[in-house]
Amino acid sequence: MFIRYRGKTKQMWFPKDTAVQIRQGSLVMLTDSGELTTARNDSTNDKILGVAMRNDTTTDSGPSPVEVPVENAVEWLINTDTNNEAADSSVGRLVTVDTEGGTTAGDSCAVNVDLSDSSTATIAAPIFITGFISSSRVIGVIAHTAWNQTYDTAM
Repeated sequence: MFIRYRGKTKQMWFPKDTAVQIRQGSLVMLTDSGELTTARNDSTNDKILGVAMRNDTTTDSGPSPVEVPVENAVEWLINTDTNNEAADSSVGRLVTVDTEGGTTAGDSCAVNVDLSDSSTATIAAPIFITGFISSSRVIGVIAHTAWNQTYDTAM
């Protein structure tokens, strides 16, 4: 679960993709249609908005609240997935969200970080680990959002 640790955020409302369940505390993004969905561990993470503020099922309609960072380097307390343990050496790594559970709001579903799935500074790895708390919890910054991105300028 992503929980704001330090920094300023605000609440914004976005329409939800009705085919997706969203868990409170999960990292969320917009689809190409402009609907809220959970973040994935692939290159589509260029529209990350922030953290879901409530659970929404496929039968829920209407907009959903999202806690959106309003400054750079807002830090979040984040649980790690159950397959890997965090350590001091986790600090400074770019990692992805854990997407086990897919769109059915399973055990992870963008609620945890996947420490085994790291990358260079790409949109696919949107979380930068800034602190170590325990083997199951880290502090991290959402490195790539819809508001602050690194674009590939090669064309």
